[in-house]
Parts: sequence; structure tokens; C-alpha cells
Amino acid sequence: MPVTGILPGLTSSDADEFESALMKFVDSRDLPLYKMMAYHLGWVDQNGEPEIVTNQDRSHGHIVLATSKAAGGDNQGTMPYAVAVELLHNFILVHEDVQNANTERNNRASIWWSWGPAQAINAGDGIHAMARISIFEQRKSSGVSANPRLISMALETLDNATLEVCEGEYLDISYQERAAVNIEDVLTVARKRGAVLGCAAKLGGIAAAASEDLLNSLTRFGTAIGTARNLNTDLRALWPEQNTERNEVQRGRLQSKKKSLAAAHAIENGTPATRRRMGEIFMKRVLGPDDIDEVTSILSETESRSFAENTVQNLIAEAIGEIESTNFSNEDKNSLIESAKLIVRSH
Repeated sequence: MPVTGILPGLTSSDADEFESALMKFVDSRDLPLYKMMAYHLGWVDQNGEPEIVTNQDRSHGHIVLATSKAAGGDNQGTMPYAVAVELLHNFILVHEDVQNANTERNNRASIWWSWGPAQAINAGDGIHAMARISIFEQRKSSGVSANPRLISMALETLDNATLEVCEGEYLDISYQERAAVNIEDVLTVARKRGAVLGCAAKLGGIAAAASEDLLNSLTRFGTAIGTARNLNTDLRALWPEQNTERNEVQRGRLQSKKKSLAAAHAIENGTPATRRRMGEIFMKRVLGPDDIDEVTSILSETESRSFAENTVQNLIAEAIGEIESTNFSNEDKNSLIESAKLIVRSH
């Protein structure tokens, strides 16, 4: 099974069922465009021949199944929503690779590097459209999730999350050419990009016909996880895990001058000399390896790394608080709390 891991509370059977549903949904169409999607999702090579990639992250789809299960839902009624969120996440990744000129994704050539940016945009837009279509698959269900009101709520949730991410990406790109970005600016971007996991957690609740109060708690839970994950992504790009090198995605983000929480902290709290030097570095067209090394050195001196790490931990605590406030069983609460920690660390 081409995934990096299964969230606590889910079984290998749950994960296999989800992967099969995702694959069947994409493979239901014949145009080579869908082979590009299958390639990105890790099932085929560039020629469309079977090639399972073993490091695919399916945490977005899995968290839908996990929150639904905790709220009393079942896989059959939840699966179209899980497929929708996983596709939404991957639509964002395909476009991100074009925006950041990432030549690789998951240690393979990215779609835009293999087929060009125009076709990558087509593939990404197609994945987004299929995410919405998957929501409408609920009309074929015979359970509570076939309720038109719930389907409408789910579609609105998916579209709102998409808009949040687009707004976040707009701000993120606009900040590339600004020498000074403050802490709240970066947190706003991270929260908007974290909306997809907020959407995922809420959709699990919608599939289980959960109350409005529970849906709100699940949304806050998922958004806190997503925000923490995005901030942690920047931390791992700046300071890769021991004995590992930055991957293509991490290098692309740093070279394109995307602003991290640690950088914003240093700009706000550093000495005048520090702020001036950070401004000089970020006004360059593209950052080279020496520039990145100098930035990480400055961030260590200003204790900005610690500030960013503490912010991530506070967000995890916020997510835990939301789950502890629910009436889920202790087993389900513990599973979702452990899932939150795994998701934040997994990216």
C-alpha cells in the first residue's frame, strides 16, 4: 500500500479500502490526463505503467475517516468525502510545484517537470474538479450521508477551504518580494493553508451527521493541526532532520524567499543590524546556499527557531483541547490526539 503510515484508530483494512476507493475514482476516466494524476498519486510511472511509490502521505483522507469513526460514522458513507479531501490536498501540491518550480515530488519528477507547466495546471485543475465530484458521489449512498443538506454543507466546506488556501498562497507569494514580514502575517498564511485539514476533520463529522457544536470543534481541531504542520514544514526546511539533506521541495521554498515564522520573528525582534542584514538577503532575486546558511545562523542567534517550535507546540495543545472537549470515547480521543501529533511531524 503506497502510504507512509496509518493514523491511530484506523486499521490496515481502513487504509486499503481508502486507497482502493481513491484509485478507482481516478482510474474511472481514460484520457491520459488521468494517468498524469495517477502518476502524481504514486500508482504508475510516466508511461502509465504500474509503479507503486511507497512514501505517499494520505493523512488528509485518513483524518476524515478517523473523525467520522469517532463521531459514529461508517466508512461507506465517509469514503467519498475522504477521497475529496485527499484530491483537494493533491491539487494544491501540483500547483505548488509549478509556483515554486519544484522539479521533484516524493523523489520523482514532478508533473510540471515531466509534462510542462501548462499540462500540470490542467492536471491540478482536473484534480480539484474531481474532488468536488466526489462529494456528489454521496447521492448514490443509502445512508444518512445521502441527505442533500449534508452534501451541500460538505461542498460548501470544501470550497471554502479551497478559497482559504488560494488566499494564503496569494499572500505567501506576495510576501516573497517584501524584505519585512511580521509574525501575524506568517501565521495568517499558515492558518489559511491549514484550512484543508480543518475541512478534512469537519467532513468526517458531516459524514456522521454530527451536531453543529461538534463540527465547529472538529474544524478548529483540524485547522490547528494544519497550521502547526505548515509551520513545522518551514522548520524542517530550515533545519533538516539529522543526517538528511533538504529535498527539492524544501530547497524550492527557501530559494524562492518564502517567509517562515522564524524569519518573521527575527525581523521583528532582532537588532537593527540583524534586521538590515535579513532585508539585504531577502531582497535578492533568488537565495543561494550561502544565503540560506546565513539566514539559519541568524535565526539561531535570535532564538527565532525556539519561538517557532514553541508556537507549533502551542497549536498542538490547542488541537488536543478541542478533542478533549468532545464526548468522544477516551479511546477515540487518544487516537485523534496521537494522529494530530503524527500529522504535524510527518511533513
